Order: sequence, then structure tokens, then C-alpha cells
Amino acid sequence: MLPHGETLIREILFGKKYAKQKFGVDVPVMWGADSFGFNAQLPQVYKKAGYKYFAFRRGVDRARPSEFWWEGLDGTRILAHWMPLGYRAGMDLTALEATFNKLKEAATTRHILMPSGSGVTLPQPDTSRAVKKWNRTHHDSKMKITSSADFFKHVEGENPELEVRRGELYSGKFSEVFPNTASTRMWLKQELRKYESLIFACEKWASIAWILGVPYPDEELRENWKKVLWGAFHDVVPGTGIDEAYIEAKDNFVFLQTHLPQIVDNFLSLISQGLQNQDDIVVFNPLSWEVKNWVEAELWFKSGQIKRIEGLKSGTEEIELEILESTQYVDGSYQTVRVGFVATVPALGYRTYKILRRNPRSAASLKTPHRANTIENKFFRLKVDPSNGLMEVFQKGKQIVKGNDLVLDEEVGDLYYHRQNLVGPLKTEGDQGVKYGKFRMKSFRIDKTPLRQVVSVESDYFALRWPYRLVSKFRPLMWRHNYMSVSKKTIIYNDLPRIDFVTTVHNRHPQVRLRMKFPTGIDAPRYHAETQFGVVSRPVDQFYAKSDDDWSEKPCGEYPSLHWIDYSDKDKGVSLLNRGLPAHEIRDGAIYLTLLRSVLMLSSDGETGPAIPTPDAQEAKTYTFEYSLYPHQGNWKDACSFKVAQEYCHLPTARQLSAQKGKRRLPTQLSFVHLKPDNLILVAMKRAEDGSGVVLRFFETTGEDTRGEIELFREPKSVMSVNLLEEEEGDVRFTGKKIPVRVKPFEIVSLKIGF
Repeated sequence: MLPHGETLIREILFGKKYAKQKFGVDVPVMWGADSFGFNAQLPQVYKKAGYKYFAFRRGVDRARPSEFWWEGLDGTRILAHWMPLGYRAGMDLTALEATFNKLKEAATTRHILMPSGSGVTLPQPDTSRAVKKWNRTHHDSKMKITSSADFFKHVEGENPELEVRRGELYSGKFSEVFPNTASTRMWLKQELRKYESLIFACEKWASIAWILGVPYPDEELRENWKKVLWGAFHDVVPGTGIDEAYIEAKDNFVFLQTHLPQIVDNFLSLISQGLQNQDDIVVFNPLSWEVKNWVEAELWFKSGQIKRIEGLKSGTEEIELEILESTQYVDGSYQTVRVGFVATVPALGYRTYKILRRNPRSAASLKTPHRANTIENKFFRLKVDPSNGLMEVFQKGKQIVKGNDLVLDEEVGDLYYHRQNLVGPLKTEGDQGVKYGKFRMKSFRIDKTPLRQVVSVESDYFALRWPYRLVSKFRPLMWRHNYMSVSKKTIIYNDLPRIDFVTTVHNRHPQVRLRMKFPTGIDAPRYHAETQFGVVSRPVDQFYAKSDDDWSEKPCGEYPSLHWIDYSDKDKGVSLLNRGLPAHEIRDGAIYLTLLRSVLMLSSDGETGPAIPTPDAQEAKTYTFEYSLYPHQGNWKDACSFKVAQEYCHLPTARQLSAQKGKRRLPTQLSFVHLKPDNLILVAMKRAEDGSGVVLRFFETTGEDTRGEIELFREPKSVMSVNLLEEEEGDVRFTGKKIPVRVKPFEIVSLKIGF
């Protein structure tokens, strides 16, 4: 539920290849014994990766039958078996009779799977003796030590009429799925998402360079992928281990931070050499459609070279820029400059810009209405309360969303669960909660440029203010126990329809959960969330909804997502975008985004795990959280929320061109791959495992049958349809540089292209 869908595919690609080479086995059963729930597209992923069957423990909402067809978003079905007694059902050799009877009640055929393994117990030498004894004493049934694949084959042989279950398996009715692990050790989620995004970009640029004749960094990418896959492992990214278990994960992320940017830099250097010194800045877009987005560039100049920078020019277009930071020589010329601007860049390609030493033509600025602390662009109007930094967003005169309200909840849970004794919050920036504590504003300012306005708020949280009664009459004289410092930036762009937030928290408060709250004016029973390779609909207000004491795990209302969620009615909506912050809840019309949970123990009840202290999981550190709001009209499809989220999470990259002289070999702007329409999202471009071409993988994200087209920068020699293991399935027709595609709703498509 937490890694990117492409990461799950690579886990399978690496794992299946290893099993084949090491043991000569093509694994037919996806054994999902202990994963904390399963996303809605896994039937398609599993079938296209060569699996025939699926056995699992957690996530069902119905106990019977234990065998069924599991159907994914695209309609793909896989024969599934739920383990009613878990993957240790047959471990107690003295209770085989009772176990058999319970499993028999749930089975759809006369064939029963009794798993007898565990990650925490050694194999039992007397298992075979127990089986022989069973077969001597039971004439109406036979017990057999065999593989799970053998069980599935016998079930298939019965040709039973099985029910169909659709969508994600994420219910805690019969087995826990631990949804609060989506906010445990949040740095793991942030780092995984960061390096997933970076390695996807690395592969794209390295593949293009390979087509251009540059050696492909196969082994280097393979080693980096192993580090990413380690971070995506079942017991790593949820953060449910002891502190020492994450030392290697931290080392791996340091490795990725060192190596992946270098791979990207090698490609950017290649393109820069082809452009020579025709222009000053080149901007690269990793997405498969033309993007208009904020980008920042680091520039360096020789003494006396540049004394004035006013804008940028590309072709006939002139745009404004913002100088974010700079240093100067003694003569007043620039030495280093960091600039920001809104670039328009071709699909999976680049565009170059020249520095203007004069004001650009057709300059436009953000509107500053006469009302204080109000900002307006062509998409919305935003009003900020200077007393607490909270905001309100209006479209067409109506309030769409408000908040960015930091909520402190009591946390007495553990790595697996959030628990609190208080009914409400400890405190919010809106001043709800316990009367003793309060956020105290340190500074508030609005920085204005022609391109954007940045609202900056700094505050401290004090657990005690005195006096704490009659506060409307008596101003506090004493502030004590400062356990948290908060710095928030709200960024509103002139030409972009989203509101970006950067929140830095220096946390010293133990046993606290931090969430951002965004109340909306929306009253809809369901919302939509991005899942791996698609979108799912989920109910709101699920905190203990329709639960009783028979549940293994009562609903807490919190779910994970990938890049975005959307809450809409028929007229308006708001999408919440995130960079590595998957945990969210929608309750009473408000969207909550979980930032972190500070816990003291691995397991506070000794049931889900040992009662081991976890000092590092108390999160006494500094975190920076990045997320964004996209208020819109209509629903998420009308507003293309999926596209806006991709643009927020996969930003363009800018680079200063070298000062070398020579003949320019490349045009000033170029698209290497353009996939259209926009509901087809490119998730991977890599060299094929056998080195015979480039693999493109994309999926349809709106649930609509789509006719599309891939346009390449170079004419291919061949195009083949392949599965997720890159096994060829058939030729694909193409004309010149264009490949027409027909994609079913939520279908994942992989093509191998030879050049």
C-alpha cells in the first residue's frame, strides 16, 4: 500500500529472476502472507508478472469463502485464497483436528490449505510424523505435505463457482492491517518517495542517452534499485521494527543521495554539450506531457560578466524571474545567483532560456486586493489571518477550503497504532484543545514578487501559559515548556492553480501526533485517492464506523495514498497533494494530513510485538513537510487532479549551460517522448533487461477506454508488446515516429521499442 506501483513491479522482476537463476523455479504463487493490506491493482500486476494464484492473510471483509476471484480496477482476475487462521494455521501439531474443522468451514472445495510456517519459529522435525499419524487415523480425509501451487491446481480442477471480490483488500475485520503504520517513522516514507521519483527520472534520461549512443549505466542502476527496494520492503517502509533495524536503511538512502544525482548529472551534461553556449539555462521535464511549472536554477558567473538579471527569453517568449539568493563580486557583478521562474517545457524533454538584462515584455503580477492579507490570482482568492497564519480559499466568491491548521493530538500508541485518551486535540493553531497550552506567534510576513507571494509564519508551542483562565481578559504573563517550533510557508503563484506549503517542525514533544487540518464546505459520502496504477473511491467518516467488538481492528479512518487525494461534490472540490506523506483521513468535512507520530514503544500492549522502547521513533528531530492544495471546480476528472499531482511531485530540473564554444548539435527545445492524452501516465522508461531495446510503461488513470499516441524523437525499428517480466507478447503497429495505442480502463501497458 505504500511503495509506488513501479517499485512493486521491480520487486517482482528482481525476485522472479533470482528464483529462476538460483533454483530453476518460475514462482506461480504470490505469497502475501503478512503485508498490511493490498492495493486494488495487484491482480493486474500479478497476472502480468506471470503469477497464477494469490495467497494472503490480511485485508478481507468477509470470512467465507476462503477462495474467490480477486478482481482489479481493470477487470483482471486472479484466483485468491485467504488464510482464515493465518500463515501459522498448522504449526500446533496437537490441534490439527480443530484447525482442520475451522478451515473446512470456509473452504469452497474439498481441498484445504493449512499453512505451517512462521518467520519466528524453526521448522518442526515431527511434522512428517504428525501427517502420517493423521492419514492412519482419518479415512475420510488425507493430509499431504506439498506446495501452495499444488493446492491451487487441485482447487482449479474442481472448477468451482467462485464469488468475485473487487478493489483493494484493506479491511481490519478479521486480520489487522495496521493503517497507522502509514505515519510511523515518517522519514522512511519521505525518503522512499524521494528516491523512487529520482530513480525513475534517472532511468528515463539514461535511456534517452543510450539511444543517443551513450553506454547505459546498467550495473550502477541495478545497485541503486536494490537500495530502493530494500526501503520498500514490508517491514522497512512501515517502520515497525526496533530502532537498530533502520541503520542500514539510513545508509542506503545516503548511498542513493550520492549516486542517483550523479547519473542525472551525466545525462544533463551530455545534452548541455550538444547545446554548447547558445543559451544560458536549460530546463528538463521528466513527465510525458508539456509542463508549465515552477523551477529553480543555480547560476555562476565570472567577475564582471553579469550585473543585471531581469528575465528570461526562449524564442519569442519572454518571462519574468525571481532572484532567490545571490552573492556579488567587489565590482557589483553577480558571482552566484539562485533564480526561480515558471517554465513551459515540452513532454519528456527540455527547453533553453537566455538571460535578459532588461525587463521582459508582457510582464504580469499577482493581484494585491485592497483588503489586507489577501492574495488573488486568476484561479482563486486567499485570505490569511495574521494572528495565527491560518488561511481561507475562495473560488467564485465561495469558500472552498480553509485551515493549514496544525493539530497536536495526544499519542499513547505504538509503532502499529495511534491511541489517545483525550477526546479532542491537545491543541491546534486555531486554539482548540486543552486550555493550558497555546501556539505563540513569533513572526508573520508576506513577501511579494511579480511571480508569487510567500506567506511566512513562525511560532512556538508552549505546553503552559499563565494565566490560562479568562484569557480573553488577561494577557498571558508567563510562557513555559516550549516543546515545538514551527515554520510555515504558503506559496501562491501567479500562473499555477495550486497552493504549495512547506512546513518545518522542530519537535521536542514526546507522545504526540501532528496533523494538518483543512476544513472544507463539502458534504460528500466518498472521496477519491490515488493508488498504485489507478484511483480508488473510499468512504469518509470511518472512525469506528459500523464496527463492533468482533472486529480484529476497529476502523480508524486513516488510509494511505500515493501522490494525491480528492474530496469533491458535483460543483467543487479540493485535491491534497503530498511528497511522501501518505497518511490521511476525511472526517466531518475536514481533510487531515498526518505529519508524524511520536511513540515510545514498538508495541504498547505486547500483542503486536515485543514491548521494546524505540527512542528514535519519538521523532525528537527537525522535519520538513511538503504538500499542496489544488482547489477546483467539478470533480477530480474534470480538474485533472492526477496531472496536477504528477507535476507537483515530479518537478522540472534546471541547469546552467557551459561556456564552451562549438557548433550546436541539438535544437533549443525538444521532446523525446510525448504520450497523449494526459490520462495516460508514463511511469517507466528503461533499457530492456536483455539490452535489445527500451521499455516504456504507462497506465490509464481515469477508468476510461482511451485511444492514444506515443510520439518519439527518433523512428524506431520495432515495437513489441511485453508483460511486466519483459517477455514478448506480439508486434505493435507504428508509423514513422508515432505509435498508436488503445488502452483499456486502468490498464497497465508495457512496450519494448527497438532503435
